[in-house]
Amino acid sequence: MITVRNHLYPKSRRSCVTAFVAVVLAIVSTAPALAFSGARCCFSDSIKEIASDPNVQVIRQTLIASEHNEVLRFSVSLKMPNFAELEDRIAHGEQIPHAVMEARYLPSESDYTAVEAWLIGQGFTLRQEDPNHTNIFLSGTVSQIENTLGVSFARVATAEGEFTSAISAPNLPAEFSNAVLGINGLQPHLRMHPRSRFQPNFTSIGGQEFFAPADILAAYNAPSTLNGTKQTIAVVMDAMVATSDLRTFYSTIGSTATTANFTTIKVDGGPTSPSQNEVREAALDVEWTSGTAPGAQIRLYAIPDLSNLSIHDASVQILADAQANNITVVSISLGGAESDFSPSTMQTDSQDFAQMAAAGITVLFASGDGGSNPGGSDGSYNVANPREAEYPASDPNVAGVGGTELFLNQNTLSYAGETVFSTISGGSGFASGGGVSQLFARPTWQTDGGSILNTNPFRCVPDVSIVWDSLFQSSNFGSSALVVVNGGDIGGGGTSLSVQVWGGIAALLNQARATAGKPTLGLLGPAIYPLHGTSAFNDITSGNNGFYSAGPGYDLCTGLGSPNITNLANALGTVPTAPTPSSPASGSGGGSSGGGGGGGALSYWFYLALAMLLAIRLGARRASSTGA
Repeated sequence: MITVRNHLYPKSRRSCVTAFVAVVLAIVSTAPALAFSGARCCFSDSIKEIASDPNVQVIRQTLIASEHNEVLRFSVSLKMPNFAELEDRIAHGEQIPHAVMEARYLPSESDYTAVEAWLIGQGFTLRQEDPNHTNIFLSGTVSQIENTLGVSFARVATAEGEFTSAISAPNLPAEFSNAVLGINGLQPHLRMHPRSRFQPNFTSIGGQEFFAPADILAAYNAPSTLNGTKQTIAVVMDAMVATSDLRTFYSTIGSTATTANFTTIKVDGGPTSPSQNEVREAALDVEWTSGTAPGAQIRLYAIPDLSNLSIHDASVQILADAQANNITVVSISLGGAESDFSPSTMQTDSQDFAQMAAAGITVLFASGDGGSNPGGSDGSYNVANPREAEYPASDPNVAGVGGTELFLNQNTLSYAGETVFSTISGGSGFASGGGVSQLFARPTWQTDGGSILNTNPFRCVPDVSIVWDSLFQSSNFGSSALVVVNGGDIGGGGTSLSVQVWGGIAALLNQARATAGKPTLGLLGPAIYPLHGTSAFNDITSGNNGFYSAGPGYDLCTGLGSPNITNLANALGTVPTAPTPSSPASGSGGGSSGGGGGGGALSYWFYLALAMLLAIRLGARRASSTGA
């Protein structure tokens, strides 16, 4: 059953927030004005230069009255202290207790309160609070923002439509310069995009044209005893998913997944006007994470749109919900070329992702469908575009997931090899995203002894890969992933599929770790890179994504390769064994063979003596530990 929640906090907590805001407003209105020098600090990294963006056109710089009165959502993010130290600890596989985060890594509550009170005093509306006092979420009219933050706005056009967006950088009182990292959301035309491809003209549900999660789990050697139980996976999309479609999907594929494990959380009021492909994307995300890990809880964070701010809002809400809902995995099928975003946006998101990793949450992003040269409005490859990695997959606090062409033996559907997914022809097409970051340094865990990583100082993408779509080895007959939307079936693929399958696998791995008494994975990289060259991964050595080619070991198309799930789960945890059916004892009276009734008596005295010996040893250990 879908349940909906509209705010970051439950009702009782929202009442406290409302009361707090009322107190702040009362203080601001009655107390003497804070002593500000009048100097201002410009946050130039909060804006992406429009003039240098070929995908954006400024229509006019004079706004009409309705545009001045338009309400924009935005956020002000504070700097996390000792952030490099935190990232180093995360890179070594540490998970940080919240008390330590509060004491050493989260912004001070006094800075947070001071900046928030000033912004509220300027007339902005507080949208939600961040329990980690890192981000202040606000809204206000364009005129308010112009007057208070010194921003110039213009009307701009992109492939997604027209927007009122900032064309100059915001500023704040200089007294906040050391506390504030950036101001985000003032350019709503900057958006992430789904990394999926759909083929809607297939025949009826259940036809051979589609593969299902069970086919993929079998191909990648998943143990039957892992289903993701006691794990929660969060996905983010600007569209809803009908439970009727989930029921149809589960019944068609014969899955044990249930809609009782599915919850929708509306962020900032939820989706506004999703496109047809965005509705399809949401269905793919939920169906394939739950299909891959049918015992897991799935939480869809339904955001208003695909603006950078909405994804930022969802990230903070996931963090706030994580402990109470046991969120251990976040898998998101969105991204864009690094050059598409402002530095402040990426730095702000990186703080969110680091907080998730510190809390033991594994975050995965699609590496993109634009190969080595992304940047087309549809996320495609174009040789004329610059070579770059896609973001957020390039962030060192997440795992980037690439896509492969999976070959299956037609009769058994068993694994028959993989190659880089690519349809590049004549300098354009689609291919699995991969490349080198222009912003992030290569984390210490990203090494496999190969020359690509050892000689490159910057973050390399992807980390891992898995099916984008599949082919039958013998007949070269193609097959796409089954997706059910509005009661009908379509074929889906792309690195959107790849990352959601990996999201389900991460839940399986966390279940295996729980069986072994180990903590959740958290940041994936430190756990998996030591396993390069082992049977935990299928090394993919053929194909290319444009400029880069696959080869032995790590490569910039498929990373470490695709998982052998059983071997990977055993390397990181313990695969539970299936219970063995009990059978009646043979022979008269159940006695042991060759000993008649005496065998049973011998067993009784043997186990009694063993129990007494263990009790004596346990007592001795307790006495030693207490100093007796």
